[in-house]
Amino acid sequence: MKQVFINILKNAIEAMPSGGEIKVELRKKDNNHIHIQIIDEGVGISKERIKHLGEPFYSIKEDGIGLGLMICFNIIQQHKGTLSIESEVNKGTSVEICLPLD
Repeated sequence: MKQVFINILKNAIEAMPSGGEIKVELRKKDNNHIHIQIIDEGVGISKERIKHLGEPFYSIKEDGIGLGLMICFNIIQQHKGTLSIESEVNKGTSVEICLPLD
């Protein structure tokens, strides 16, 4: 899980070359799940590109290798959770992780 948070926070920081705010929100969805949401004020990602995130060797970064998010998706899946990404160009990105509590 540590690697998941490192990758997502690194992506958020790199998406804000001029600075900005990253919010990390944690909430209990119900008695069985917890939601962790990481929201940045970065450059955002187009809808066309979002659907490819997590695919091996697909990267929107100039120097990216396309394995960071794939690893995140796999780790979350191994923990029986979900990872979803919403974004709007020039407004920022929100990554939501939902994990079972047990």
